[in-house]
Amino acid sequence: MKDRHTIQRYINDFRRHIAPFLRPSVGLSCVAHPANQPGAILEFTIGPDIQNEDQIKKPAETVNEALSTIKQNAFGGTLGAFRFGGTNTVMEDNRIILIKGEDSPSSWSDEGARDDVNRIVRPRPRHGSRS
Repeated sequence: MKDRHTIQRYINDFRRHIAPFLRPSVGLSCVAHPANQPGAILEFTIGPDIQNEDQIKKPAETVNEALSTIKQNAFGGTLGAFRFGGTNTVMEDNRIILIKGEDSPSSWSDEGARDDVNRIVRPRPRHGSRS
């Protein structure tokens, strides 16, 4: 996903959907690592005194190549051997790393952002509903 507008819109949607689960003093910054081939990596840093700032890096050729530039402990070895599809979530320290392996419009939509947030946090029950 190399469309900067689509990436920024997704980041804004993700931030809006996760905001109700965060305290007012907690910020969420994002560094996006786009790829010329399908997909991108979104590296969110969360915490107090974090500014809601976003940075979109220069595109790597593949998502795997972009992953090699990020400090993370979930994947090692030859990163080119991995095949990422859909959205893969890695949570380390104060970061949420989303590895999006495709460019489908639904994956980068507002609904896609909401679904990704719901996989990270448990939605609050609605008033009057039973769990």
